[in-house]
Amino acid sequence: MPRNRQQHGAHLQAELQQVVTAPRRLDAGVDPSLVFKIRAAGRPQENSLEARKLQVLGETVSYTYFVLSNDGTNELAVALAEYARTGALYSLVDLINDIEPYGPEDRRGPGLAPPPDGQFLVDVIIWPSPDGTEARRRASIVDAVLAQTEVQAQLRSVSPRRNLIRARVNAEGLEDLLNTSVVELVRTPPVPFLDFRDWRTLQSEDLPHRITVASAAVGVLDDAPASAHPLLYGLVESVDPVGPPNYPWQQPGDHGSEVVGRVLLPFLHEELREGSPFKAYGTVRVARILEPDPNNPSGAPRFAVSDFPHTLVEKGIRHLHKTYGVRIFNLSVGYSEPYSDIHLDALTETIDELVRELNIVVVVPTGNVVFHSLSAMTPSGHHAADDYPKYLDTPEHRLSEPAPAALALTVGSLALSEGVAEIGSNRLGWQAIASADQVSPFSRTGPGTGSNERRRNKPEVVHYGGNLVLSDLGHVVTNDMGASLVSTAINSTNGQLFKACNGTSYAAPAVARIAADITHAYPDASANLIRALLAGSARLPDTSADNVEEHRKAARFGLGRPDTERAINSGNRRATMTYDGAMPVDTVHLHPVPVPEVFRRGSGSQRTLIIALAFDPPVRRQRREYLHANMQVDLYRNIDLDELREVLRRQESTNALDPIRDRRRPPLIPGSDFVASSTLQVRSWTMTNSFVNDDDIFYVAVTHRAATWARNDPRYLEQSYALTVTLEDQHLVHANLHQLLTQQVRLPARLRIRP
Repeated sequence: MPRNRQQHGAHLQAELQQVVTAPRRLDAGVDPSLVFKIRAAGRPQENSLEARKLQVLGETVSYTYFVLSNDGTNELAVALAEYARTGALYSLVDLINDIEPYGPEDRRGPGLAPPPDGQFLVDVIIWPSPDGTEARRRASIVDAVLAQTEVQAQLRSVSPRRNLIRARVNAEGLEDLLNTSVVELVRTPPVPFLDFRDWRTLQSEDLPHRITVASAAVGVLDDAPASAHPLLYGLVESVDPVGPPNYPWQQPGDHGSEVVGRVLLPFLHEELREGSPFKAYGTVRVARILEPDPNNPSGAPRFAVSDFPHTLVEKGIRHLHKTYGVRIFNLSVGYSEPYSDIHLDALTETIDELVRELNIVVVVPTGNVVFHSLSAMTPSGHHAADDYPKYLDTPEHRLSEPAPAALALTVGSLALSEGVAEIGSNRLGWQAIASADQVSPFSRTGPGTGSNERRRNKPEVVHYGGNLVLSDLGHVVTNDMGASLVSTAINSTNGQLFKACNGTSYAAPAVARIAADITHAYPDASANLIRALLAGSARLPDTSADNVEEHRKAARFGLGRPDTERAINSGNRRATMTYDGAMPVDTVHLHPVPVPEVFRRGSGSQRTLIIALAFDPPVRRQRREYLHANMQVDLYRNIDLDELREVLRRQESTNALDPIRDRRRPPLIPGSDFVASSTLQVRSWTMTNSFVNDDDIFYVAVTHRAATWARNDPRYLEQSYALTVTLEDQHLVHANLHQLLTQQVRLPARLRIRP
């Protein structure tokens, strides 16, 4: 709809005037330029901005443009007035929603809120420049500002793209920097989560005591691990090669040891940093299906060449399941190219069929994107650092097989650390590409298969998998010892017991560990219930709270990072009810949910009701609809059960009743259309108001709909599913939700939705 140009032009003129007249310190008398940001509904062309004497400094994925005005403020004001009067420049101005100042708080980075006492070290990050001359000019402005408080730079890295100065300043010097227009950000130097000196030279005799914690075994389909590693010894219960007896296996590489270390030692980084005893959880059973590639020994391992990948995986899973009773599996492999909607791979379909047949959980990674190491360019033509994170949404970054497997748990990667290892004094220009808890640059993103362009189905969750670093020469460093993960490996040359590693391969086993912990806590739980409990425990990191569209956020972060304690325990402020069973196809089940009065009344803060649904329909690669069916959950409150039955019973009949659209059907987020292609759905209702007068029983309606082509299939008459409902009020003080919720979700009705 066209804007009212007079009103819009006046709005932008007023905002521009506020930016121009806002009190500010003029760069210690050096450079009076203004920096402000434009929030736009779309992406304005750079030439249209430059024509107004606006130089683009940078942009974010939310299309907020940071713009430097060089004596162009008056011209822009005239242009806005002309737009309001005649509509001139509508193609540019119509896109602009707001003009806001880019001020001291925008420049205040990590470690400076509040600033440290006395003198402290800061890194001054200067806006990227079009060329070396401009980069040096901007650096000279920062030098002049530092000189106002008699401070000199300790380290410098001056280039058009990466322009940094490190200096020791006091509070006054910091304020000068925060008011300097050429400065993009000021922060304390990033510190690695784990200093490499805490682990690089550790020998067996240096390791703290290892404590073993009982949990379920994980089946690892990978290369053979170093079972003699002091932290793995006795916990690798078996290593069984998959293939013919005379297969000439390559000597094992490090990948299997690294993956197994992530399964068994989920808190390794914290324990290495603190020097505390290592806690090893559960055991592993290994089916060896991978080996180092002799043509690329430093690269990713390959499948054994004795058989097709899907055959190796199927044999490995069936062997570990039948021989040892393993129910949780980790498969840290991903193909090198994005998956095709038209031709899903046999490996993906095989995994889904095994999950359904054997009632198991299979965890897979989203896959990795390989960057050009010298040019730091992505396959989509973006620069690894300068264009992060917008390239995460490109087709070249989409999932690789077998990540689209509909019944598997697919895991993306987060960066644990953003600090570069301080080896020597020449690494100032080196920078981690992602900040801590942001999506790892190499992590592939969703969504998975389906028809809704805004669908949210893959990845389901994320966990820590590492980070990449850019050197001062602009080269990608893949295993920097400060920004990467650390896991177990044995270097036969120097005896090192740990290795820096990066990849979604190391995010997946951390999630497999959580699934195994749930299995240990609830040994009778189905694979569906394990998935539902795990998904319901996930929380999005704070770094996801930007203006990117919700479906893109889900494609990067999924539901967030899961947590064992949240998955298996209920308490005063958070309690989970579960159902684990089955229903006839094309029916509706109603589950009564007790909602205590204390929760309906509320604690004065927001409360959340979270519903997780997991089911395992058959799949078929050659069909456009990969799933045989979809399922949906809806929430109802303050409604007569007989009335609800009748409304749902007649929904698809010729004399259907109007669906309930009032307050009796609380709005679950996200909408059902967005999760329709997912076999693992989490939807929630967050409330702040009290509804103490409502009935104390709510109803969750679970609806099953078979695909048209799958209806009346005599082999598909029943669908297994699991449902969890969580009540969470983190500010509840004088009650215990777990004690109040003594009822279990039951199934009082089965309703046909088709005649």
